[in-house]
Amino acid sequence: RLLLPAGHRLSIETLSGQTLAIDASIWLAQISKACRDPETGRPLPNRPHVRVFLLRLMRLLYHRIRPVVVFDGTMPEAKRLELARRRRRRERLWRGGEENEGDDGRR
Repeated sequence: RLLLPAGHRLSIETLSGQTLAIDASIWLAQISKACRDPETGRPLPNRPHVRVFLLRLMRLLYHRIRPVVVFDGTMPEAKRLELARRRRRRERLWRGGEENEGDDGRR
């Protein structure tokens, strides 16, 4: 891990009347992971990503929180390489390949 968690939990009501920055890439990654078929791991066909994203925004607005959605710039090289490694592994698994076969030496 590059960084240890630095955040802490708090009640959403404590943010009422404040402006909150939302990292869109984190929300989209969470939603993408949650919106997968539990048996195959493939994305669901109805693509509920936008609906879930909007529901999260609506919840903030309900609590009188002003969301500012931040779409950061280009992806860091380490993240790009990690996502490419995961994509290759996932494709191997879908094709019935061995899980521990990695072209990068990882297990």
